Amino acid sequence: MKLVHMGQNQWQLEDSVISFPSGKRGKAPQNPQDAFTKKIHEIIEAQLKKGRDIDEVMQQVMEDYQHEILADIESQPPSAFEVIIETLHSYGIDAATVVAQGYVLEGLSVPENHYNMAFLYEQCDESFNALMSSRECMRLYLKSFPTNFNWKKNTIPWEFLDNRPFLRALFQLANLYANNLCFEEARKEGERLLSICPNDNLGVREVLVEWYMYTEDYQKIIKVCEHFPDDVFANIAFGKALAYCYLGDLQKADQAWEQGKEVLPKVAHEILKKRHAMPRGMNHDSSYGTVVNSKEQAYFYWQDMGEWWEDNETAQMLIEKKRAERSKK
Repeated sequence: MKLVHMGQNQWQLEDSVISFPSGKRGKAPQNPQDAFTKKIHEIIEAQLKKGRDIDEVMQQVMEDYQHEILADIESQPPSAFEVIIETLHSYGIDAATVVAQGYVLEGLSVPENHYNMAFLYEQCDESFNALMSSRECMRLYLKSFPTNFNWKKNTIPWEFLDNRPFLRALFQLANLYANNLCFEEARKEGERLLSICPNDNLGVREVLVEWYMYTEDYQKIIKVCEHFPDDVFANIAFGKALAYCYLGDLQKADQAWEQGKEVLPKVAHEILKKRHAMPRGMNHDSSYGTVVNSKEQAYFYWQDMGEWWEDNETAQMLIEKKRAERSKK
């Protein structure tokens, strides 16, 4: 595995779903799949060197070679993660753990094996062991990074399939720091992820708002919310209003509230409630499929962030102000 400069400020990890030839560049490919993936790699690299935007290049590649790419992916054997998930669903956590441990022992230097182990530890609520496995995963990934990689200027785009396991692993690490109440480390890794993947395909911006609340980085909340205007994540829509409350600026909090309300009116309504009952027909397992601006999204937002609104004097003043305005209508 290695991190390769693809032109402009974009980099790619060469090892994952679509694996490029392991031999020297220019060497005759060993099979048709190697020839195809090498061809795609060269097309992308050439277009990026011409200064074209990564999103535009990847869209064109997918349009021109969609069937070939899908066929190449489908021809790959099941990944270790897929085998572990299948074992988990069929035989339970103990059997899946044995399988995951076997992969780790067979490939101690393979970062994905430690990612999978961390995932299983999370399923068992063993947050500390999960964090240790995730840290080892990241340590192995970072060994492939060249010394000239700039975390503030360079990007590792989600559009490259080979980059996705690393980006997921970095998100996992940030989340596990937070699960272990290490919010300073969590926000550092979250910021790193947002910097190298500015489109934020994984949605780290939403949890960053909560971590910033713990680290009292209120100005950073305002900055990330302004960077994603009209975002449908509740923490982004109402994060700026909450941050201004903790800065003691009721006027700006009021203005930010109105902006958030325009995007997610049901979340605004939930914040103003005096009782926060679970919506009928909903269960806690539905959080991974909530509809934007739904009662479910609003309820989950309050469960995650309600205490921050309740524990701040300015926030309570804002809520009372909005309740009064609503009662006049």
